[in-house]
Amino acid sequence: MHRIERLINLIAALLDSPRPMTAEEIRRRIAGYDQPTDEAFRRAFERDKESLRAMGVPIEMRATDPFSEALDAYTIPRHRYYLPQLDLENDEVAALRIASEILLGPGERAGAALLKLSLDAPPAQAGTRLVWGADLAAEQPLLAVLYEAVTQGRVVSFDYTTATGAGARRILEPYRLLHRNGHWYLVGRDRQRDAIRAFRVSRMKPKVALSDDSFEVPEDFDAAAHLGEAWQIGEDSQPAVVRFDAGMRWWAEQNMASSPLREAGDGLEVELPVGNPDALISWVIGFGGAAEIVSPEAVRARLLDHLAPFLEATQA
Repeated sequence: MHRIERLINLIAALLDSPRPMTAEEIRRRIAGYDQPTDEAFRRAFERDKESLRAMGVPIEMRATDPFSEALDAYTIPRHRYYLPQLDLENDEVAALRIASEILLGPGERAGAALLKLSLDAPPAQAGTRLVWGADLAAEQPLLAVLYEAVTQGRVVSFDYTTATGAGARRILEPYRLLHRNGHWYLVGRDRQRDAIRAFRVSRMKPKVALSDDSFEVPEDFDAAAHLGEAWQIGEDSQPAVVRFDAGMRWWAEQNMASSPLREAGDGLEVELPVGNPDALISWVIGFGGAAEIVSPEAVRARLLDHLAPFLEATQA
């Protein structure tokens, strides 16, 4: 994972979390902080905090215990982070992005300059139909043609492979490009299904065709609402049940209140619509031993198979 992606993940998590996050929670829940040792994590996290503060991102510390003065958790106050409404038109923000890449180069410096303008900002403040996440054009060569399609409002067609391996030709009115959890997604109206769909760019075949057909993006369209979590994105959605233990049930209660919940001893079970089982497995592993997949059985078995080598190494 590129460091700029990890920085973006950290910013998004601290902005979105309903309460300050401790370093241990950051390590467990945020992609990119999977360093093999405590010391390696500490060094990476300290560098990231220093870099973000140098960019002007207001990372602040808070106490998690109301009866203690010890500052042991981190937050980014929204009122200090978001810029005032700039009222930039789509072409103005696009021009700003191009100019920054010409002056600063297409790497992290240009990304830092634009990060505060458009990272997960409300639609009225985003100013462009590209939600800036990280500059991965070298690894995702399709981004250039997809960015052109989004900014020019042109219909695209492409061959796509789902998480289950099925392939099909898709015709899409591309509304937004978003970066989420290390991957780029194209979100728009699938003309064949007459419904909003999200497609992971890395699963598109290399040849993407732009047509001369144009379209209008609905004014109130919110791409993030259709993208959801990585494990939700997929064509063949199925229900899955994840059990959180007594020490982590608070997180499910706060962050998954809209999903069906039921008591499970001292823990809590959550029913989720899953379109990408591999992403669900990765997500559950991120909670350590505090969460487990209960069903479907096939996905639970895949999780256990994934963990088997680690369990054997621990017992050896």
